[in-house]
Amino acid sequence: MSSLGQSSPFTFSEPVAPVDLIDRDKEAALLVERALGGHNSRLVAPRRYGKTSLLRRSLADIETQGLVGVYVNFFGVLTQTDVAARIESAYAEQLPRRLARWFDGIRRTLRASVRAGGGPLPVSVELAASDGPERGLLDWLALPRQLHAAKGVRTLIVFDEFQDVLLAGERIDAVIRSEIEHHSQAASYVFAGSHVGMMRELFASKRRAFYGQAGAVELGPLSPEDVAEYVGERFSEAGREIGGALGPLLDFCDGHPQRTMLLAHSVFERVGSKGQADASTFVQALDHVLAVEAGDELRTQWSALTAGQRRALTAIAENRGSLYGHAVQARVGGTRGGSVTTALRGLIDAGEVVSDPTSATGYRVVDPLFAYWVQAGRQNG
Repeated sequence: MSSLGQSSPFTFSEPVAPVDLIDRDKEAALLVERALGGHNSRLVAPRRYGKTSLLRRSLADIETQGLVGVYVNFFGVLTQTDVAARIESAYAEQLPRRLARWFDGIRRTLRASVRAGGGPLPVSVELAASDGPERGLLDWLALPRQLHAAKGVRTLIVFDEFQDVLLAGERIDAVIRSEIEHHSQAASYVFAGSHVGMMRELFASKRRAFYGQAGAVELGPLSPEDVAEYVGERFSEAGREIGGALGPLLDFCDGHPQRTMLLAHSVFERVGSKGQADASTFVQALDHVLAVEAGDELRTQWSALTAGQRRALTAIAENRGSLYGHAVQARVGGTRGGSVTTALRGLIDAGEVVSDPTSATGYRVVDPLFAYWVQAGRQNG
């Protein structure tokens, strides 16, 4: 809440509603167009880059075209039983009422036994041991085909954090494809993920079942024009003005969706009714975010990196020259080109850095707040 008790119009701790999505019309239209044409897509984007918000927008749009949308998040799955349970839960929670009775009937034919979840978790499904987890998973995966046969309904299925299925079994992607490759008339799929390396392994490696099976959809930074319009309008609607804080906000966030909303929120909190922000307001907002909102997160992010990755990321954040140059090597430590290459590959795979031909290093840190914190000496926050 602001000092005057007015709620901030900027959502930064969860995916935004489809109506509040900034600058993603082209990507949403492409996902919908492919789904209507019976084609599959893959969407890979770093964490907090608006991937889930775009997926929700696409699901909302597809329903206006007569398709049914189902969103399944595979984050944290460990077994094929987990994968099946996530699919079952998604259908149970998201199918429209007109299809709910059909689903209640069909789910009982899958011979699932019920076990109570612990603590606040809902009851979950455990596949009968006699069926085996692979057979049970195939039954749940067949739901779009059964729905189309029974009701004539086409479905758009979103499998988010799809890379995590690799942890549920070495050949589970082959199991999944063996069923959904028969769904061209019944369903289309969007495979989304935040780990660049694992998603590349799934879709770009010839030894994997999904090689060449989904067209890529790129998710770049937000355009400064659209961000400026969105932020300015939200301030004006609340009786405040972004004023001179807008330029520093646009420059610092560089189109990063979540960081833009977080910093805009922090600026908003520092402007009273009918007040106007300026450049100093943005500095105060940034200091607050580093000290209160994101400090623990940034330290955790840093701690997860290897020593080599920390050196490479620091060099990229400082952007003083080639990662393989002697001056940069002396500045951040490490001297072997091979170790730099290995560290860089790990950072790219994790979505921490991306290629940027305009920078001195040839790369940039995806999260501008993380880059700033690293540049500042990794002590504040």
